[in-house]
Amino acid sequence: MGTNADRGRDAISELSSLDDPVRRRLYDYVRTRDEPVGREDAAKAAGISRTLAAYHLDKLADAGLLDTSYARAAGRGGPGAGRPA
Repeated sequence: MGTNADRGRDAISELSSLDDPVRRRLYDYVRTRDEPVGREDAAKAAGISRTLAAYHLDKLADAGLLDTSYARAAGRGGPGAGRPA
């Protein structure tokens, strides 16, 4: 449990994550979806590469602005889910 000042700094950090225009586009897209969004779909919606989308989505998740989950993509087989999309 932190102090009010600590919580204030955390909130500012979260909001400052949205200062980047690419990150903001990704956040706006993901938060309007009713179902989970993969990195590929988010990248396409933002008009950027999957690698760049992954970077920004990870930053948003680290800031606590997005929740993450791991699931095997439909039609994929094999012994494990591999790196999450």
